Amino acid sequence: MTTTAQLAELLAAASEAGRTLPPPGETAVVHRRLVAEIRRRLPGAERAAAAAPVRSRDWYRHHKVIDAARDALEMEGEEPDLRVGPTTAAIRLAELARHLRKLREYPAEGEVRS
Repeated sequence: MTTTAQLAELLAAASEAGRTLPPPGETAVVHRRLVAEIRRRLPGAERAAAAAPVRSRDWYRHHKVIDAARDALEMEGEEPDLRVGPTTAAIRLAELARHLRKLREYPAEGEVRS
């Protein structure tokens, strides 16, 4: 389970890659962690969408987050492409991190919100 501090650290690592442009091999670990965390949180967003009244503002908001995150996973890939340059790798991390920021409001399975 990812703690709030670990999630903040992951998002900070993705942001830092945009400033330092490490080689794609170094960004691969962050990429995999972002993808894993997005996948862990998507079911929480799906549960929230299912609980919202159909076609309500909340229903649309949840579905917008879900659809965008799924599209990002499809576009950015499950595994990082190590053939890309550092700028492209950093852009991909930033895109995944943007979606994870939106998903962090949804608890992952077994996660308790206080």
